[in-house]
Amino acid sequence: MDHDQLGPSFGRGPAARAFQERLEQLARSSAPVLIHGESGSGKNLAANMIHRASTRGGGPYVLVSLAALAPSLIEAELFGHEEGAFTGAQRARPGRFRQAHGGTLVLDDVDGLPLEVQGKLLRVLQERVVEPLGAEAPIPIDVRVLCTSTRDLRDLVARGQFRADLYYRLAVLELEVPPLRRRAEFIPELARALIAHLASERRLTPRPLSPAAADMLAARGWPGNVRELENALERVLVCPRGAAGSAIEADEFEFLERETATAADEVAERALSSGLKLEELEAALIAAALREQRGNIAAAARQIGLSRRAFEYRLERANGKANASGEP
Repeated sequence: MDHDQLGPSFGRGPAARAFQERLEQLARSSAPVLIHGESGSGKNLAANMIHRASTRGGGPYVLVSLAALAPSLIEAELFGHEEGAFTGAQRARPGRFRQAHGGTLVLDDVDGLPLEVQGKLLRVLQERVVEPLGAEAPIPIDVRVLCTSTRDLRDLVARGQFRADLYYRLAVLELEVPPLRRRAEFIPELARALIAHLASERRLTPRPLSPAAADMLAARGWPGNVRELENALERVLVCPRGAAGSAIEADEFEFLERETATAADEVAERALSSGLKLEELEAALIAAALREQRGNIAAAARQIGLSRRAFEYRLERANGKANASGEP
């Protein structure tokens, strides 16, 4: 599905408004933007929103999924080639940079860009020209580059897998797209928008969400983010239990609970094989929830299914044990 058709799909609360304001701020600039976030969280949607709100919004919007390309084809795909430049090049191709002239080029999954192409991309960004394979002279371009990444490029730089000079060129401005679990209050609204889109695209009968189903969707962690939510909703629409047009009930998502139980079993087996005790696992889960929710105790408690009081009790107990063991 093309999530761009959903319009602004990041929520309506204070955090969402701040995110929208950040998108508008980025749109006013012409500098490259590095957009990072988990898989399926909406990075491409954010890139499209930046483009549409910018002065280049009337120009081309070209997205290149680098992960879908063989490493040997990336250079020709990005920069183009002349006829006969290599075996199989039966006709000239302009390349994605030239296709995006006057607009925006999105390099999706830039963390997978081969090192041998990184140097050539750096030259394009510095000199604003491309040199197609087999061409006799470079060609000027006017393109704004946005990149997405699921991995921290700084870690890749430290490992020698990504050029530091290219990272600084791409990350002039940065944007983090929060995972769906940090937008829990917005999940029912997004689910309704997805249902309407799926029904139209697949020629299915749209169905409203019951209050219980909306609450259940909002309480789920969604490790696969928007893509996982969309997949679950499509499954329910394709195989409805009730009458046509009836409300979607919470029990129609039982398959999600089975998947959660399987994941919990896998975590438990890994914990046992690592020699972790229950208290250590609980303390790690509490700490992870706090990091995820940036210190918001109420949100962290909701995420792991505890009341705030119960969460604070367990947090104090975990901190007490850490201090007793001499840990900072």
